[in-house]
Amino acid sequence: MATKASAPAKVILLGEHAAVYGNPVLVATVGLRTYVKASKRKDDRFTLTNKSTGVKNLEFSYKDFPGLKKEWSTILTIECIEKTFEKIGNSTGLDIEITSEAPVSSGLGSSASAASAFVLAVSTEFGHKLKKEEIAELSWNIENVIHGKSSGVDPYAVTYGGVLRYKKGEAVRLNVKKYPQLTIGNTGIKADTKDAVMDVMKIKDRYPGFFENYLEAMTRLVDYGQKFLEEGDMQRLGEVMNINHGLLCSIGVSSPELDGLVWAARKKSPGAKLCGKGRGGIMVALGDAEKEIKEAGGTVIKTKICNEGVRVED
Repeated sequence: MATKASAPAKVILLGEHAAVYGNPVLVATVGLRTYVKASKRKDDRFTLTNKSTGVKNLEFSYKDFPGLKKEWSTILTIECIEKTFEKIGNSTGLDIEITSEAPVSSGLGSSASAASAFVLAVSTEFGHKLKKEEIAELSWNIENVIHGKSSGVDPYAVTYGGVLRYKKGEAVRLNVKKYPQLTIGNTGIKADTKDAVMDVMKIKDRYPGFFENYLEAMTRLVDYGQKFLEEGDMQRLGEVMNINHGLLCSIGVSSPELDGLVWAARKKSPGAKLCGKGRGGIMVALGDAEKEIKEAGGTVIKTKICNEGVRVED
């Protein structure tokens, strides 16, 4: 027997990077799911296949954990094993398969999706029924190791699902009557979340007065955005997204490639901005801006906002 679980990807509509410092953020989950299949073993060994990170039929044991934590392709899985086993009190082996519909290191929260799906799959496989709050917290702890300092928005969003306002470990689903159409454009550039977060932290330390005002401005943008989203005013939501992109540019987390896709999308869309850590990865535009993004050299990722978070698959 085996247990298979999945969790969606996410896009941040407003407020990334500021969320690291306790600011609110608007986030939506999208139907690009990461799947984790876990089978318990009778011995204390492990096998791992993760197509997203290029790992195939890797065999290892507990003594190999320190070395595997140093590798980008395996650190997430090892942290997931350690923290989930600590939570449920297990110390046997596993066969693990991970597949994802979302490109990694792009801003879609693929690591949080994998962590959330892993925690649910493994805990269920060993007969434990964890609450969503427990899954989100555990996934957040895993993300903190992977990214240095995580706001928690990704693990909470992909665990609960839907359109959410998130702040400091609390996620509230918004009353959105009709989800907006989104177009996601991918630069194809992989960027390191930890580097981007740490560079922003240096700006905060060097210019504390500016950064305090920056966080206040971001809070107001999220408040405006929530109001317009709940009212269905896509024109004004787009304007707020445009301002958000400008503020993200001011702290150095955009890139020429991202700016190119954002400005191209605005020919058709009321609003477009980088999405996630920035410096590559994805951007998001309201409405249909597929043609404009492709003409600017981006790859379009087709998906829709979804309601369901982490789940066990049949």
